[in-house]
Amino acid sequence: MEFLNEVELDETVKAQLAEKFNQTLQKTLDEKLAEEVSGLKAKNDELLAEKKAAQRAKEELDAKARAEKEEIAKKQNDFQQLYESQKNEADSLRKKIEEMNHAVQRQTITGEAAKIASALTKDVAKAKLLEKEISQRLSLVENEIRVVDDSGQLTVSTLDDLTAQIRANYPFLIDGIQAQGGGAARSQGRADVGGKEISRSQFDEMNQAQRARFFRDGGKVIND
Repeated sequence: MEFLNEVELDETVKAQLAEKFNQTLQKTLDEKLAEEVSGLKAKNDELLAEKKAAQRAKEELDAKARAEKEEIAKKQNDFQQLYESQKNEADSLRKKIEEMNHAVQRQTITGEAAKIASALTKDVAKAKLLEKEISQRLSLVENEIRVVDDSGQLTVSTLDDLTAQIRANYPFLIDGIQAQGGGAARSQGRADVGGKEISRSQFDEMNQAQRARFFRDGGKVIND
């Protein structure tokens, strides 16, 4: 306000002018400050809005990512369940096929054994016994009947060779062949499988393993 000192005015007028100037200046400053504050507030509101928008966008992206992750996990779980189900079905089908193939093999072997047995005897009961013994010596290899030994190993023997062995080992079951021999080796209770001759009743008391061993040792069965 120094410029008022250079003007020749009444002090009262100078004071009024100075006050008026100060009021105008203060008003201008207040308006400028209010304008600045308003601008800062608007900028702050804008920044807050942008921050909120960014936060919403982030939350939406996170939610979308979680949803996609859950969907992938669900699909993986569905795929795993489908895979396990199909695997179980395949295993079950494979097992059924194996069982059917085994049944067909056994039927083929049983049929061949029955054919050989029926050629050796017309007696149904004897044929059943022969069929059981013969079937244990047969195996189906690449759809071909092969002869095996007592342990199940393949041999070079033919069906005719096996038939000859059955004739020699079970003469009492073959039509037209009678067991020969003198006195029979007897014992109280079960038969002695190490003997060379035993009676029919003793033979009937033996199990399959004892009968097979008896014939392998050259034993013979005689009528009681």
